[in-house]
Amino acid sequence: MVGGPDAVVVLLSWQKPANAWLIAIAAALGSTVGCFILYRIGRAGGELALARLAPERRDWIKRKIEANAVWAVFVAVTAPPPFPTKPVVVAAGVFRTPLASFTVAVLGGRLIRYSLMAFLGSRFGDEAAQLIKARYPVILAALAGIVLLILLVRHYRENRRQTPS
Repeated sequence: MVGGPDAVVVLLSWQKPANAWLIAIAAALGSTVGCFILYRIGRAGGELALARLAPERRDWIKRKIEANAVWAVFVAVTAPPPFPTKPVVVAAGVFRTPLASFTVAVLGGRLIRYSLMAFLGSRFGDEAAQLIKARYPVILAALAGIVLLILLVRHYRENRRQTPS
């Protein structure tokens, strides 16, 4: 379901197709600022939320986030709703993902997402929302497949480095 900033980007791009690229950039920059605020909240007080977890569980989560933080953030901000973006962004702050990597992941992911929304809005107008709604499962499955492929390639490469020749 298209809503929130996605709907605004589609609507504005439909109204002013010549400005679609500016609309996508403005939305991506605004979203990056919003994610930065959540990231800082995670850095400031996230440890309190994690204190409720068992130490083993907390350490496992920390290792996984640290190893895949940039990809997790990228996928979270690129994926359409209802993919849970906020918990991933806060977790990136809690586990102190490097700010530069975090910013590149957020800005890159949002630029891709909002550029697609702007294109659909400028090209298909009011039909864009119905198109996205109808193809939502396919979009989500494609994103999940890409992420899985990236993780499998990384796992394969790491295993090849660790295996003696």
